[in-house]
Amino acid sequence: NLVLAGGVAANSYLRQKLSEACIKEGINFGYPRITYCTDNAAMIGAAAYYAYQKGITAPLTLNAASVLPLYNEQSE
Repeated sequence: NLVLAGGVAANSYLRQKLSEACIKEGINFGYPRITYCTDNAAMIGAAAYYAYQKGITAPLTLNAASVLPLYNEQSE
């Protein structure tokens, strides 16, 4: 089984190509309706804006990690 989700799932070309490849390989392929293909970039941008307004920044050495908090309120 293969599931395409998130903002990238709104890409019709990607949906088509993955669907074709999955049919060829006998893989079940699923993706949500376009209305559910959201991306959280706007939410991250808004959170970054408000953190920056509070003087909260991160070093350029910060690495991506999906489990980190957006920022530490206690650092204010």
